[in-house]
This record gives sequence, structure tokens and C-alpha cells, in this order.
Amino acid sequence: MSKSTLLRAASLFLGILLCLVSVPAAFAQTEDVGESVAEPAYTSVSNKTIIHEINPSYYDLYLQQGESSSFTVNFKNNGKKALDVEPRLVSVPESYYDFDESWIAISPANVTVDSGAEQEFTIEVSIPEDADGENYQTYIAFADDIMLDPEEYYPQYVNVMYLSVMVPVYQKIELQTCYIYDTVEAGEEYEYTTKIKNVAARNITIDPEVTGYDYSFDESGLEDAIEISAPSVLAPGEIADMVIRVPVPENATGSYSGYVEMNVDGKENYGYDPQIDLNFIVRQQPSVPYVKTFETRTADPITIEVSTYAYGSDSWLRSPPKNEVPSFELNLKYDSSPVDMTLVKITQSGSISVGWNNFPVWSNDDAIYQNNDRYYTETYTIPGAIGDWELTILPKNTENFEYSITFGDSE
Repeated sequence: MSKSTLLRAASLFLGILLCLVSVPAAFAQTEDVGESVAEPAYTSVSNKTIIHEINPSYYDLYLQQGESSSFTVNFKNNGKKALDVEPRLVSVPESYYDFDESWIAISPANVTVDSGAEQEFTIEVSIPEDADGENYQTYIAFADDIMLDPEEYYPQYVNVMYLSVMVPVYQKIELQTCYIYDTVEAGEEYEYTTKIKNVAARNITIDPEVTGYDYSFDESGLEDAIEISAPSVLAPGEIADMVIRVPVPENATGSYSGYVEMNVDGKENYGYDPQIDLNFIVRQQPSVPYVKTFETRTADPITIEVSTYAYGSDSWLRSPPKNEVPSFELNLKYDSSPVDMTLVKITQSGSISVGWNNFPVWSNDDAIYQNNDRYYTETYTIPGAIGDWELTILPKNTENFEYSITFGDSE
């Protein structure tokens, strides 16, 4: 062998080693793949091992589910003898998503290549309709030669090419809502029902669980109490109910946040599938009223208005208990003496959206109105007098309120 040929072979050998990563000694595929590849008889690399020419040495594809593509690979036998070549798949070490051998067809499947001769192989890749979206990787080995490096955990194949196929990730489920926000009371039990839909082309499994919880103030005691029930298998296009049961402990306080992880097909969610954020505020009915003192300089009538509002929470998802109507216990003193107040008006109002704009069409059923913000107001009148006043307000069934005190004609 000439000096130039030796230099060329050594350069090619180093180039291939830079492209290769360690691979297992066996051809067995991971559990994510269908059938396994048969284990070959290994041949250790020695100084006499022939490094054959494989062009291209790597190839990248982007294929959607149900698509196919083919390309050619040129193999040159650099040995002095004819070589029986039977290309086969070899797992890429540390790869989570290896190819199922049924996805790749290599033609010719086996052929004898004479010394110095070149052989063209056609590689056809076909991605099934129900394939998961991932970056699939494999080696295609054209000979069984491996390098046994004591510093490497896995043996390294020598005469291989690297193939990568990116299959797009598609969402497998849709949720009626991706968040549940509500105010709950200690000692009460709540149930929230929301819909889920399988939008994949095949059956999927789900195993919803509450995780990633956090709480503020005192411990809420909710993280171990929340229960979820839902079907474990959903057929393509199937819509099912998921029930989230929230029994609030008697001593629960503060707020709670977490999320429901769907665990689609038992795999970790890398952001491809939606989850439901949970946010609960544990409401404690106050026992001590709010106190407001004020001074009047005329004897004009006094109008006191107390109101509360609730942002559009997800109580529409909730089965009983329904929200209690808010109310207020008001007491008024003039120069330290109790004063009778006349309740002249109670107003309830709200804002309504026509259509469920925030939710997918398939989950709307026949409902066309969505309650957004809700308002409740109580109005009182009192004969006026010059002097000092003390107003106390004890709210019920609300976590906020506003008040106004008007001196003179409220109109």
C-alpha cells in the first residue's frame, strides 16, 4: 500500500471517529421502538482493519407522520477481497428515540462488493401515521467491525453512517380549559368537571395527577387532598369528562397553586401537551368588622353604599356548593350612639360574554353565554347630623368590597 493511500485511510478513519458516539454492544432497540434488530458477530478493530468509504457519512431528514423519503448512499470496498455487505441498523447510545427497523428499507438488502468496487444503496424511510413526534436517530452499519476502546463504555462501530429524522411533535390532547381559579372555604368539598379530547390519530393513555404544588401564607393542606378521576384510555376524537375533587380541610388557610399533569402515554411532558393550572384561595369568613370613622359638617342626609365584585372565576366548572350571595352586616354610630340604617336598594349585576370565546368549539355544548365579572351592591340612607360617626362593615361570602359615603342628595 502506498504512503498516500495510508494517509488517506488514516484521515478517513479519524473523520469517522469524530462523527461517531458510543453505541451498545447489542442491537436491541428501546421500548419505544417496535421490533429489535438481531445482534451481529462482532469483529474487533486491529491495525489491519479496512476503513471503507461511505458517502454521505451522515444524513438528516424532516418527515411528517405518514410521509416517506429516500436517498442514496455510496459504499466503496477499500479491502483487497470481495466483501459481503448487509446493511443493518445500530442503536445510537443515549438516544431515547431509536428507529423501528420496519420504518427503513435498504436496497439491495445484501450484496457482494468486489475489492475496489463501489455499490450504491437506496435508503427509504417511511414514518407511520401514528408515530410520536421526536428526533429519531440510528446508525446504518455496512460492516461489523467495532473498536474496543477500554476508555469507552460502549464499543464503537467503524463502517457506519449516521441518520437523523426529525418528526414534528403534534399535540395529542386538547383541554376545555387550561386553568381553574376559584375561592373555596375550609371544611367544604368541591368538584370541577372539565372536558378533554384526544386529537391524536390513535388511542392514547392518560394518568392525570396533581403535581408541582406551592402554597403561600400558612399551609393550605390541599396538596394531599385533591383527587382526579378520568378514563385511562381515549380513542381518536373521543371527548371525555375529567373530575377534579377538592375536599378542603377544616384547618386549611392561605392559598394554593399547582397543576394537573396529564401524563399522556406515560411520557414526560416537554411542553407539547397542555396541563391544567390550579389556583385556590382558601377563604375565611372574618369575625371582626372593618371600622371607618368620619365627620360631618352639615345635617344633610347620608347615603352609604357598599359593593363587591368577583372576577370571572371558574365556578362555572364547579358542581355544588355554588357561590353564596355576598352580603354585609353594617352598623353605624353617631356620637357613640347606635343609629338605625334604612336599606333602600340591593343591586346585582354582571358582565356576560356571548359565546365561549376562551374555549374550543367542541367543548361548548349548547351554552352560548359566559359569566364574567359579577357585582353586588347594598345602599343605605340615614338622616344627617353634624358630628362624629363610626361605621362598621362585616362582609360575608366575598374577599373584597368597596364603600362610599355621600353627604347630601345622592341623586
